Amino acid sequence: RGGDLVIGTDGGSNGDSLDPATYTATYAQVVGMQLYNNLIELDEHNRPQPSLAVSWEAKPGATEWVIQLRKGVTFHNGKTMTAEDVVYSLNYHRSADSKSAAKAFLAPVKDIKATTPNEVTITLDGPNADLPYLIADYHLCIGPDGVPFDKGIGTGAFVLKAFEPGVRTRTERYPNHWNPDRGHVDEVNFKCI
Repeated sequence: RGGDLVIGTDGGSNGDSLDPATYTATYAQVVGMQLYNNLIELDEHNRPQPSLAVSWEAKPGATEWVIQLRKGVTFHNGKTMTAEDVVYSLNYHRSADSKSAAKAFLAPVKDIKATTPNEVTITLDGPNADLPYLIADYHLCIGPDGVPFDKGIGTGAFVLKAFEPGVRTRTERYPNHWNPDRGHVDEVNFKCI
């Protein structure tokens, strides 16, 4: 633990945004994964693993999925994550005017609702055994209900300190991150080459 990490990569531009709906290149994706978490992650063998969701289960017929959320997760602004935040975040990509690249992945979703403070139910228009893979997409980050995603406020291991599109992004380790296996360095200085 400790120290500063300096990374230089291509793929950034002065049109970059912190909004995960807009991520198209590696630079923005890496920044996003510092700031945000998804419900599910894919491991090195492309298998779904818990992240902000601790479990997920399809009801018979696989048209309804129940997702249990990790308790005690806080956003960078101090708000505790609830099912309403997940509903807001996923619906952000489903809105009629959304230009999110993940909108097509969520097209089969009929409804997303908070069934308890730590449980979300997703209803599909037909069976889909691959829903855990779909919601692991890097665009589908979870943010606090009502807060614009371009503010960079997530549950990730790093907190935004500076963002200069096409130049650099600076983040600092989030001391209240829920996953002790993440966020080992004190600061990340991510430079666009």
